[in-house]
Amino acid sequence: MTVLYFFDLFGTFAFAVSGALIAIKKEMDLFGVMVLALVTAIGGGTTRDLLLGNTPVFALTEPVYIYVSLSAAILTFLFANAFFRIHSVIMIADALGLGTFVCIGVSRGLAANISLTGAVILGVITGVVGGIIRDMLAGEVPTVLTKHFYAMTCVAGGILYITLYRLNVNHNTVMLVTAGFIIVLRLLAIKFRWHFFKAKQTKALPDR
Repeated sequence: MTVLYFFDLFGTFAFAVSGALIAIKKEMDLFGVMVLALVTAIGGGTTRDLLLGNTPVFALTEPVYIYVSLSAAILTFLFANAFFRIHSVIMIADALGLGTFVCIGVSRGLAANISLTGAVILGVITGVVGGIIRDMLAGEVPTVLTKHFYAMTCVAGGILYITLYRLNVNHNTVMLVTAGFIIVLRLLAIKFRWHFFKAKQTKALPDR
């Protein structure tokens, strides 16, 4: 098992836990918890594969990702209170997963010979779409659109990956440096509550 593959599975588990926790907060049953865990963990990678025309998508050819996601859902359901207490640990694991997911998305795009911009977009999609689907199913405004510099962290990481790639840096080094950059930036954004630019609304908009 390579280090990247380990972090990929670790990130899958963390993303699945985040989906399960949202489902529990919304008082969903076990099936709902499993669904939100699964879409959070594999939604981004599935969307990426569909856009690239890589079918069957990765989760169907490598079911270990489904097993990891469902295991995370069941564990979270059974030990919800414990998972809520170690929320900071989950956030760190989520950051590790995000860094890995973005790198995998960009590398898959480059391997498919799409444009460099397209590769960055695929990296972002791999990292954030699962969370968007999770929040939509939970009836929430997607967190990626409102909090903690989430999407812009992925964009910055994707640009760094492409820059190092164009400089002919060793592939493993590119992956390691980019993932580390995304993880650190994500954790700093959480700690210091960084947000991207927002419009200031001076008065309430009229009802329609």
